[in-house]
Amino acid sequence: MKLFVSYSSDQKDLAERLRLALEAEGHDVFTDRAELKEGEPYHEMLREAIAAADAMVFLITPRAIRPGSYALSELDIAQRRWRRPGGHVLPVLAQPTPIEDIPPYLRAVTLLSPKGDLVAETVAAVARLRSRMPLWGWLIGAVTLALLAGALFIVQQRVEQQRAAERARLEHEAAELGAAVQLCEAGNHAVAWKQFEAMADRRPADDALRVAREDCGMRWLREARVAGDTASFGALVAPIQPVLTQGLAFASGERRADLQAHLGWADFLRGRDGGATVDPAALYRRALADDAGNVYAHTMWAHWLVWQTGALDAAARQHLETAAKGARERPWLRRMQFAIASLRAELNGYALEVLNQMRAAGEQPDPTQRDLVWRRLIDWGLLAPEPEREQLLSFLSPADALATLEWLYPQEQLVAERRPLLRFALALLGARAGRQEEALAVLEALSAEQAAAKEDTRLSRATAQLLAQLRKAPGR
Repeated sequence: MKLFVSYSSDQKDLAERLRLALEAEGHDVFTDRAELKEGEPYHEMLREAIAAADAMVFLITPRAIRPGSYALSELDIAQRRWRRPGGHVLPVLAQPTPIEDIPPYLRAVTLLSPKGDLVAETVAAVARLRSRMPLWGWLIGAVTLALLAGALFIVQQRVEQQRAAERARLEHEAAELGAAVQLCEAGNHAVAWKQFEAMADRRPADDALRVAREDCGMRWLREARVAGDTASFGALVAPIQPVLTQGLAFASGERRADLQAHLGWADFLRGRDGGATVDPAALYRRALADDAGNVYAHTMWAHWLVWQTGALDAAARQHLETAAKGARERPWLRRMQFAIASLRAELNGYALEVLNQMRAAGEQPDPTQRDLVWRRLIDWGLLAPEPEREQLLSFLSPADALATLEWLYPQEQLVAERRPLLRFALALLGARAGRQEEALAVLEALSAEQAAAKEDTRLSRATAQLLAQLRKAPGR
């Protein structure tokens, strides 16, 4: 017999055992509903399977007869197929179920209420069902199957064509989405954003597209730059904020915190145009309520505090320390720390502190960060008058500052014109770290080279001044 087994999703294992047992008896059994998801329209294949079946086995459970279940939909098709259930529908009580809840169509025949093994008793009942089917039923079934065979072949061809077209559509959409993501990650934010907008118009319910578009918007905000008199942060932020705000309705936990942190950053960027500044702290606070360690919220909040006060106070440091505890977005966190160090001249020394953290963590700075430290700390800061120099070096202990500078600029990898300044910087930090004799030897050699070249530069004057200080040091 061709059998259709109808069951609720929580009885999948039972249905599979029943299928195997029935097939062992020579029956052709259809149970596969794996491709269906809740809320999807009933699959054409299932309607065809019921139409071709000789009988249906219906596993009765409270969930199977719950309004809206797939099992009830299958029963409805069966009722249209066989107006009278006798000889065609075998209802099996798989779980205790109130009799008054069972559809009248099923109650019109005797319910199988297994006393022992449900699978074994159901197989036996199917055998009895088959023996009661009249000969004319078999003849009609054979003719029907013959007539359906040709039609089924055509339908299968059409289904295969539809499936091929659907696969091609999905592959095209995936490639289109991937191209937009790559554009955004490469820094072509505006071009990528236009592509996302065009795709969203055609595919408004595509969750993968929605998430990728939000990711691009957040990346664009983090990497935001404006150039020229006509450009503004407000214009850049305007199309992104609504997308991220809508995304909050679908998000929770870390994702929701990410979106709220970036909405706060968007408010900060708008304030840079010179208009009324919206305090983003409320959004950062809500982000941390969703994800207490969120790297974006902590880092952006720290930046906001320093932006307002010009000082790297305890609150800002606490946010940065918490952000650094996680592994997410570490390169971006370091870029933000360098940005904070660049907000005020008196904060430039914080970059040396960040580099010391990177050295301890085994992280490598990029060329831009190395160049920034060279220009602002080595070439300017260490040659500045002593008060500015002390401010610069106050962020790190002398020993850590020396170790970090030696790690950052190996002399053999430095261009020749920078080596004299590096020798001076290492001597200065070495002297502060208690290595006066070694520093004195380096400075004397450097001073002799400068005198031979008759140099009169900031470096030569700083060398002479530091050399004089070390020579006058107590104990010499």
